Amino acid sequence: MAMRLIAPSGAAVTDPARRRRGGLLRVVGVLAASLALVIAGAINAPAPAQADQYPTWADVQHAKGNQAAAQAKVNQVSTLLKGLKTKSAQAQQAAKTAGEKVADAQDALFAADQKYQSLKAESDKLTADADTASTRAGRVAAQLYRSGGNDLTSSLLFASSKGSGTDPSALLDNLGTMTKLTESTSDVWAQAQQAKNTARAAADQAKAALDERTRLQQQAQAALAAAQQAQIAAQQAVETQQAHSDELNAMLAALKDKTSKTVASYQKGVAVRAAAAKAAAEARARAAAAAASQANAQGWAVPVVGPIASPFGARPAPCAGCTTWHEGDDIAAAFNTPIHAAHSGTVVFAGWNGGYGNFILIDDGDGISTAYGHNIDGGIVVSVGQHVTAGQVIGHVGSTGHSTGPHLHFEVRQNGVQINPVPWMAQHGAAI
Repeated sequence: MAMRLIAPSGAAVTDPARRRRGGLLRVVGVLAASLALVIAGAINAPAPAQADQYPTWADVQHAKGNQAAAQAKVNQVSTLLKGLKTKSAQAQQAAKTAGEKVADAQDALFAADQKYQSLKAESDKLTADADTASTRAGRVAAQLYRSGGNDLTSSLLFASSKGSGTDPSALLDNLGTMTKLTESTSDVWAQAQQAKNTARAAADQAKAALDERTRLQQQAQAALAAAQQAQIAAQQAVETQQAHSDELNAMLAALKDKTSKTVASYQKGVAVRAAAAKAAAEARARAAAAAASQANAQGWAVPVVGPIASPFGARPAPCAGCTTWHEGDDIAAAFNTPIHAAHSGTVVFAGWNGGYGNFILIDDGDGISTAYGHNIDGGIVVSVGQHVTAGQVIGHVGSTGHSTGPHLHFEVRQNGVQINPVPWMAQHGAAI
């Protein structure tokens, strides 16, 4: 899994060369303690070396004059490099494991919501049927009371013969539609009561399903929160590793170099890379401003232009691990096609998420969130906590996770549960 690094401007860096440049800018003043504070809560690993254990360039220059000191410094630097690499790998694995749990929790929540919606619809229907049965039974009772008879048939005939205006055939028709109740008063009431009991049982089942959905919704939120922290820890671990690795590797080269050219070259490179990083940050800012113009008057934008290869709803599983119920729309597009935020919001997840592969989740406000799956490795260009605007590039099309080819898996979620994106986007002026 390719991890994202955070550039000095706050934007994500995906190109390897840019990652190295970004890392070198942090060599001065980057403390190993920052790694310990973040990683300690996400992985069970030894605390990293303190800042005073990292050699300085003055140490390097001093050691170069003594072979034994130089070798000792080489050993120290090599150990630090190895430790940084190990901790970075552990943090990335912790983030991936947390992401898998998010995917499982979301799948369980969606299934629970489907069950609840089905049971609620059935409960509502049975409740309406029971109300109708009770109303009709009450009408029969009222007719018997008015006629003063106990036999339904004679009462109906009696009422008709007295000119009450009640049509016996109409009453019988009403009873026939009431699940073919007999003319017996006891049968009418028995079946009405049965309808009530059935409706009550269905309502209890729907309530239990709602409670389960609420429980799973809380679990999904907790899993997401844990994954957010693990992802932040992994990002900072990789960033710290990259920053220190560049400097430490340069120190190794300097220790092995009998001249001072390595140190001079390194210091010159810092200035060159700083200028390049500044230019890249300015270019990203211009791109973000231009992207904002893609949003419509309602504040929504099309994430990727392309045909829908697999719509929301039931489907045959297209691959091992794929679902038979599709929780979003697959929009076909070429590898590395830019993915745009469908709405302004805050990035609440950006990283590996089980079958979604490299995944982005944006909280768009008012209980609505949008999700973007299968980003190409290294293609996510936003980070957790970052605010994005509608139309801004947030990632790039790939085929990671459970996927059979390059496409964007796009979701709209309402209160954490996936809904059909097509009507939603059409209603908000950004048809996909």
